[in-house]
Amino acid sequence: MASDKTHPPTYDQIHPPQSNPNIPTIYSNVEQFNPTPATTTVIVTNTAVGPDPTTVTCPSCRATVVTRLEYETTTKTHVCAALLCLFICWPCVCIPYCSTSCRDANHYCPNCGSFIGTYRK
Repeated sequence: MASDKTHPPTYDQIHPPQSNPNIPTIYSNVEQFNPTPATTTVIVTNTAVGPDPTTVTCPSCRATVVTRLEYETTTKTHVCAALLCLFICWPCVCIPYCSTSCRDANHYCPNCGSFIGTYRK
């Protein structure tokens, strides 16, 4: 009795070779050379900002500007107001909200409006 053996398909039959666009194909008459453009990476470090407007180079628009300040109330502001209220100085409760010393100073670029940094006491 003669048995007919069937062999499983080879790897090349299941997965035919495909051309990869990242691997250059060598032609005898044609030279393929596609240089990739050089990229430049700019690393910007955080600048030291203080409680007053500061002259910095904006990391977004690369302009040298004097920062625009916006003050933000924080937990420290609320704690100072609560302490004033506890020690029966309730008429002075609004002072931490009006004072810049109990609030954070956020620095922004006046040209593009991007955030530059925060000063906390």
